[in-house]
Amino acid sequence: MAGFLAVVFADLAPWQYALASAIVAFATIVQYRAGVGFGLTSAPLLALFAPVLVPNPIIILTLFTAATAMVRTRQGINWPEVGWSVSGRFAGALIAVAILVRLTEQKQFMLLFGSMIAVSVVLSVIGLRLRFTMPMLFAMGTLSGITAAITSVGGPPMAIAYQDQTPAHARPNMSAFFALGCVVLIAVLGVNGLIVRRDIVHVALLLPAMVAGIAAAPYFAGMFDRNFRRILLGVSAASAAILIARGLW
Repeated sequence: MAGFLAVVFADLAPWQYALASAIVAFATIVQYRAGVGFGLTSAPLLALFAPVLVPNPIIILTLFTAATAMVRTRQGINWPEVGWSVSGRFAGALIAVAILVRLTEQKQFMLLFGSMIAVSVVLSVIGLRLRFTMPMLFAMGTLSGITAAITSVGGPPMAIAYQDQTPAHARPNMSAFFALGCVVLIAVLGVNGLIVRRDIVHVALLLPAMVAGIAAAPYFAGMFDRNFRRILLGVSAASAAILIARGLW
C-alpha cells in the first residue's frame, strides 16, 4: 500500500493538490447552488495542470456533491422528468464506452463538443430555445452521458435544457439527474475496467475540499438565485471556450 500511495502522490506535486482542492471547493459551491456546474467548473481547469484527475475522479466527486444537493431538495424532484433524462444518461454512457475504446485523438472530440456548446449558448442568447419536453431531456441526457464519460464535462446539455426553468424547478431535478446519472456512468465505466484504484485515492484526497464547498454554499444563495440563467449560460460558455482551446492547442 505504501508503494501504491507513493505512486499516487508522485502524480501531482503538493501545490497541484492544493490548487485542485481550491477548484473542487469552488465547483462544489456552483453545483450546490445552481444544480449543475461541478464538472463544468472543475474539469477544464484541472485538465490544464492535473489531467490525472480527469475524468474519473471528477465524475465520482460529482456524484457525492449532487447526491448531497438532491437529498436537500428532494421534495422538489419530478421523478418522471428525471427518469427521462437519466435514461438518456445511460444510453450516452454506453455510447461513450464504445467511443473510448476507439478514441485515438481526444482533442478532436473536445473541439467538436466545445463548438456544439458554443453554438447552443449563442442560440440561447439571441432568443432561440429548445422546447422543454421529455424527449428533449432524453436527448440532452444522452449527450451529457457521452461527454461526461470522455471529458468530465456533462453539464452543458442539461444547463441548456433547464435555462428557462425557475431555480426552484431546475435545481432539484438537475441535482437528481447528476446524482443518479453519475451512478449509471460509474457503473458502466467500472464494469468495463475504466475506473482504477488510483482514481479512488485521488477522490479521497479531494473530499475535504468538497465538504468545505458544501459548508460555504449557503452564503452564496442570493447571488445564484438572482442570476440563475446567466450563470448557467456563463458557465457553459466558459467551458466551451476552454474545450475549444484545448482542442486547438
